[in-house]
Amino acid sequence: MDVLSDVLSALKLKGCLYFTTRFYGPWGIRVPKLGNVARFHLVTDGNCAVRIGESETVVNLTKGDIIIIPYGKAHILSDKADSPSAELDDALAVSKFTGQGLFEYGSSDKTSETKLICGHLEFDDAFLHPLIKQLPDCIVVKAKQLEDIAWLGQAIGSLTQMQMSAQMGNNAIVQKLSEILFIHVIKVWQASLKTEENFLYAISDSHIGKSLQSFHENPQQKWSLNTLSVEAGLSRTLFAERFRLLVGMPPMQYIKQWRVQQAQLLLRDSSKSVDQIAESVGYASVTAFTRIFKKLVGFGPGAYRKQGNNKTADH
Repeated sequence: MDVLSDVLSALKLKGCLYFTTRFYGPWGIRVPKLGNVARFHLVTDGNCAVRIGESETVVNLTKGDIIIIPYGKAHILSDKADSPSAELDDALAVSKFTGQGLFEYGSSDKTSETKLICGHLEFDDAFLHPLIKQLPDCIVVKAKQLEDIAWLGQAIGSLTQMQMSAQMGNNAIVQKLSEILFIHVIKVWQASLKTEENFLYAISDSHIGKSLQSFHENPQQKWSLNTLSVEAGLSRTLFAERFRLLVGMPPMQYIKQWRVQQAQLLLRDSSKSVDQIAESVGYASVTAFTRIFKKLVGFGPGAYRKQGNNKTADH
């Protein structure tokens, strides 16, 4: 498995589509903060102004543009930057939106119309990775940047149709299409960056990419700064400097963090013993594994598993 696929698999993305909209100007909606999610808004017709948090900066979107707000931050959507806005719950109540069909809101004068597809991608709460931590407050990809991905337009059209329909199986398909949309938008955004200082660039780097690929293919192997630098074809010093520049942390810290997060998934989702899990993520010593796990997570693997079981029982 390639590095990006491995990371995205560990993310355990879960897509959710809220609604497709028809908003008639003037209109404005205040969207509240929401946990560990990446919200997205895709403009399928008209114009949309977006202001995130307390920022005075307004992002203007037109047909075909998409914005992703990675950390679930509160934001305001409107037809124009100075349009009055209402709380999302109040707008939903006024529109009598039931969760199915169109979310229509705004002026009775329907000459000015904005159509959006709105949803979010939820991440696993236990997952902390440079890929996510390095994302900015918002990612904007313009329609022109997506022109080379011919099938994406068809996928977006399918999202709209399925959201409007109650046919069996549509929810599962919408979820997967949302995840695919997110992944490709992130890749298009990364390709447009002028900086090399991010994890996606690290994956494609001719040196660091090789070391990341080797580690992700065999995380249980006995890795060291020396063995990683050999895989990268660099001296230890040059490798450590370049890895930290691109990934945002030292190589051995990345390895510890990845192994512990894989262990968290196994503790929660498998019946393997702590000894078996320690070995599968690269620790010959359970004592060493427990010490590092506790340092990064805050408590030991046994307590973590018990906490996970309690959450499952509560649901």
